[in-house]
Amino acid sequence: MAEDWLADVRKYAADADETVVAAIVKYLGIALRKVDSSLVSFTDKKETDRVRENFLKKKLGLTHDNATLDAAIAGVGDRMKGDRTKNRVTVYYLLAEHYGLLSIFGGVAGAAAATGAAAGLAGARDNDAPPAADDAAGGGAAAPLAAAGLGGAAGAAAASFAADTPAAAAAPPPPPASPPPASVAPQAAYSAPEAAAGGGIGWLPWLLLALLVLALLFFGLRYCSKQDAAVAPADNGTAISETAPPVDGAAGTAVPAAAIPEGAGVVAADREGKPMLTVYFDTGKSLVSNDLATAAASVKAYVDGNPGATLAVSGYNDPTGNAAANAELSKNRAQSVKAALEKLGIAADKVVLEKPAETTTTGTDNSAARRVEVTVKG
Repeated sequence: MAEDWLADVRKYAADADETVVAAIVKYLGIALRKVDSSLVSFTDKKETDRVRENFLKKKLGLTHDNATLDAAIAGVGDRMKGDRTKNRVTVYYLLAEHYGLLSIFGGVAGAAAATGAAAGLAGARDNDAPPAADDAAGGGAAAPLAAAGLGGAAGAAAASFAADTPAAAAAPPPPPASPPPASVAPQAAYSAPEAAAGGGIGWLPWLLLALLVLALLFFGLRYCSKQDAAVAPADNGTAISETAPPVDGAAGTAVPAAAIPEGAGVVAADREGKPMLTVYFDTGKSLVSNDLATAAASVKAYVDGNPGATLAVSGYNDPTGNAAANAELSKNRAQSVKAALEKLGIAADKVVLEKPAETTTTGTDNSAARRVEVTVKG
């Protein structure tokens, strides 16, 4: 690796798990190849919002309110404020440790370790933090963890991801799967009225142990399923994976994959020797990114130089939400891209809407599924 990520993490977590660090590096993939995308700017609200939405909510499956999650991110920023370069790997490790979810990356998440990490984040807060962030922290960034415990983490990880349509995205998360066992003080857990009256509570430790085993099994299975999805092979009907570079069909060698934007954006590439575009969208939106004007230069030049060529425009959506609404959204996205290409000077009869056999893409990240592909025909 060009960067010793483990050494950087251990500046803040002396006993950092090497396996977890390696898994986070693999998860970030191509994002670590560029200096700008490998660092986190805590002064850029758009950047911290992406950390909250894409890592804390989507990857870790947390369902806390935005103020609580923002306070945790700010706590990590305060903890690293003396470091000129705030590596994304280190930031993600400290956040996963703070919420006791290192197991998602193959680590062992102990309640005591999670509480200790939370206390470290709370201690790092100072007067440079905005007042709103301090109020949201409520006496320390450890508050969400102390309130949730291991059972709360399991419930948050089990919550459904946000739907591709606005209505589905607003659906409330399910209640926690089990009562919080680990982070509650032992004295409170064993001072029930039944105990005072001499009732039998010998089953309580076994119940807590069973809940802990179930939570570990859940996180283990979820981690394995994410690893399998990350290495699924890409073809003409599936967006290129962030962690698996495509293969050049002519030379049979791997070529670097373009980074999939987090939300709206455009990626230009070649397919079978011809230029193509992949236009990505925000959740539930059909608004085309302004990047299209620059990225479309290659396909416009090809169409101008090849009179018999046309552009096929196909819309796709992710599998979350209502299927009928998603199908309509795919069509609207394709129509938006067609209109944008025509505004760039490409003749209307050269841009053809082509509905794919399957508009819903599974087996890949949802941000990669929300797209429109523009390919050259003829």
